[in-house]
Amino acid sequence: MKRILLILLTIALVIPAMAQPEPNKQQQRNQRYQQIQSAKIAFFTAELELTPKEAEEFWPVYNQYWKERETVIRRVQGTLRNINRSLKGEQAMTDTEFKNQLEIYISGSSEEGAIHKGYFEKFLKILPPKKVAKLYVAEEEFRMKMIHQLRGTGGPGTPSDQKQPK
Repeated sequence: MKRILLILLTIALVIPAMAQPEPNKQQQRNQRYQQIQSAKIAFFTAELELTPKEAEEFWPVYNQYWKERETVIRRVQGTLRNINRSLKGEQAMTDTEFKNQLEIYISGSSEEGAIHKGYFEKFLKILPPKKVAKLYVAEEEFRMKMIHQLRGTGGPGTPSDQKQPK
């Protein structure tokens, strides 16, 4: 009797747990994106040493800057994926289509440069030049930090980056 009761209790606990829907890939991606953005804000705030007034003015401008850059970056990455698929034989592409895709890729670089230039002026209206310089350095450091985390190396100077004794 105890054995049957234990089995029924186990089933009663396991079935609802199994019935919980797993988060779909898009939800997982969105959650990961939010985590990265939160880490980015914390990292930049520490690196730039923003005053409360600077932070209040800086973040809305920076968020718009990043949104514009991200739009261009995603378009360029999509173009490169299309080109790569075609080069691997996964999708057919004519010379005209290759040319069009390459023009989109090249124009993306120009667009991103224009975004950098426009926002450089906006950042200088909010922050002193030294903090704007820190911003660009912090962006690159954060990007490298994320790459190392994704690769599982942790980055330069971390225990996982150092050789283990044999």
